[in-house]
Amino acid sequence: MNKIRVMNELLSNKIAAGEVVEKVVSIVKELVENSVDAKATNIKIDLKGAGIREIIVTDNGIGMNREDAPLAFQRHATSKLYTDDDLWNISSLGFRGEALPSIAAVSDVILKTCDGEVGTMVHIKGGKIEKVTNSEARIGTQITVTSMFYNTPARLKHLRSPYAELANVVEYVNKMALSYPSIKFRLTNDDKEILNTDGSGNQLKVIKSIYGLDVAKRMLEIKNANDDYELAGYISLPEVTRANRNHMTILVNNRVIKNQYLNKIINDAYSSFKEDTRYPIVVININADPSLIDVNIHPSKQDIKFSNFEDLKVLIEDTITSTIKKKILIPKIETKEEGPEITYKNLTLNLDRNNIAPKEEEKIYPDENKERLNNLVNFIEEPNNEYDTEEEKEDYAEEIVHDKLPELYPIGLALGTYIVCENEKGIYLIDQHAAEERVNYERNYYLLSHPNNDTISPLVPIVITLPNNEYIKIKENLNIMEELNFEIEEFGINSFRIISHPTWVPKGREEEVVRRIFEEILSKGKDFTLGKFRDNLAKLVSCKMSVKANTRITKEAQEEIINKLRKCNNPYNCPHGRPTIIHFTIYEIEKMFKRSV
Repeated sequence: MNKIRVMNELLSNKIAAGEVVEKVVSIVKELVENSVDAKATNIKIDLKGAGIREIIVTDNGIGMNREDAPLAFQRHATSKLYTDDDLWNISSLGFRGEALPSIAAVSDVILKTCDGEVGTMVHIKGGKIEKVTNSEARIGTQITVTSMFYNTPARLKHLRSPYAELANVVEYVNKMALSYPSIKFRLTNDDKEILNTDGSGNQLKVIKSIYGLDVAKRMLEIKNANDDYELAGYISLPEVTRANRNHMTILVNNRVIKNQYLNKIINDAYSSFKEDTRYPIVVININADPSLIDVNIHPSKQDIKFSNFEDLKVLIEDTITSTIKKKILIPKIETKEEGPEITYKNLTLNLDRNNIAPKEEEKIYPDENKERLNNLVNFIEEPNNEYDTEEEKEDYAEEIVHDKLPELYPIGLALGTYIVCENEKGIYLIDQHAAEERVNYERNYYLLSHPNNDTISPLVPIVITLPNNEYIKIKENLNIMEELNFEIEEFGINSFRIISHPTWVPKGREEEVVRRIFEEILSKGKDFTLGKFRDNLAKLVSCKMSVKANTRITKEAQEEIINKLRKCNNPYNCPHGRPTIIHFTIYEIEKMFKRSV
């Protein structure tokens, strides 16, 4: 007897089910996507026991006739692909013809569908068709799934708790509702409604249904395009964040995808406006010609490959940063209408940009003949809280900018940390450390990005030896060191010799600095960017050299911080994303004191 045999269909379907059907949300995903592909405008998902006991998906899409209904449970039977060329122009969510046979192989399925006057009912269990009969006429299709994994008990044991399974389903249906705002979605569990959208086509309404009115009011619409890609959707103000990335919804041609690189690009675009440990709420739809993307790289079809990915990266970064920068991001303090306690909630925009008279544009580029970043890193050990000399003021400047803050008049210092200011719009608190840190960061990043060509050659040769695997990686990336103005050559076995280094490297710490750069290159690998390295260094140095909390500074020093902050590209946040300034409106202050307003 031959040792190699062709598996029977039931066995192969069970194996395929291991890739397609892993948990409750896997089944819901496949059934809902079938409904979307059937042009449904109303999709209901009803669960029992978080879907572990029963899943019912009902739609009003295009149904099937008596001939097609049983065929849908045959592996690789599909209505979405007919030729090889179709594979490179996929517009449907499903196309493999694996979902229904994989689900049916490990559960009990009843399909009711109709495309005319007479409906069809198909009952299939464990991959075997039990019955095919006529059923009542109906619009669309209803699929009921029970006894999930009844014949593969090991998989049943690996299901998570009902709560966790339900949470996964809710997250998926939320994203589908965001992806298809023109479809009415209704999700219930044990007859309790969890989500109900109106199918009006208004994506912001769906955001409200999922996140509530408070979040919906603080979303910014985005729209931009390049030659290959179009972006549309909504991004949250930097003050509206969550503890994880689950609320970053990325859609490609309305397909919900998961892509760690796109998540990182989006999060990095927010980096100057929020804390590193928080993540924004975004709903971004990327529209592209299907020939530019490849969705056929994983059975879940949630991973995807892009052509011209670098162009897409730039488009996303520019769109997010420019949209945020158009807003004045001074948070306003709001209070509850009732109750004695003051609660700081619902941060919203307050200032009218048109009411702020910009000062005359300034252009103060650094004098190339002056000393620039000499021993910049020394600030880490010897922080300097004194303000720049007149010579240093001339040495640094932003590119041409308009004032982004209103005129503010300091009236004191609270708790040795917060500069109290006033104007005709109310009272402002400025965190002196965060504000000066932003000023120093933008100056230091500018200087790191525009270094002079001066270098120093050490009197005693500096040789750095690495493990062989690290040596190979660094050798491959020596161009990065050249861009940082280091001259380094190979020297013996697995070693490099530093011939010269830029002037900002502290004397006596040359090897330490080079090793730190090497570590950054090794840890980031292909993700290492010179810009990000400069950004991290500027943040580190700026924090150490800025005035600390509980340090009482003079009124002149307060005015100096405010004037410098006004010239920053982003005066609203420190480099780590904390706010630099908070606004108490006159209205809110008078409301706190129960005055007539």
